[in-house]
Amino acid sequence: MPKQTREELERRRIERSIAILEDAVARCREENAPRAMVYAALQFLEMRAKEKWPFEQFRKSLESDGAEGWQAEGRYQMLNASLNGIKLAVKDLLK
Repeated sequence: MPKQTREELERRRIERSIAILEDAVARCREENAPRAMVYAALQFLEMRAKEKWPFEQFRKSLESDGAEGWQAEGRYQMLNASLNGIKLAVKDLLK
């Protein structure tokens, strides 16, 4: 197996972190994703991004428990919008 460059390893870590956040969004209506993994992924990506607001918004939305049906939908909408902002914030790192 060929040796990977630092850039390739970094790109894979970024992609893996985004996948963790995508999983958290997908699960948020029914259950909570493992918070330690989600927060670690957020921190990893935030350290590399210029824009910080989508990360703060994602964290804030995670704090909502979504116990009521309408709260779960609102939580999903906020997490999804934040995730889109995060993807935009790190897109240049994936080129």
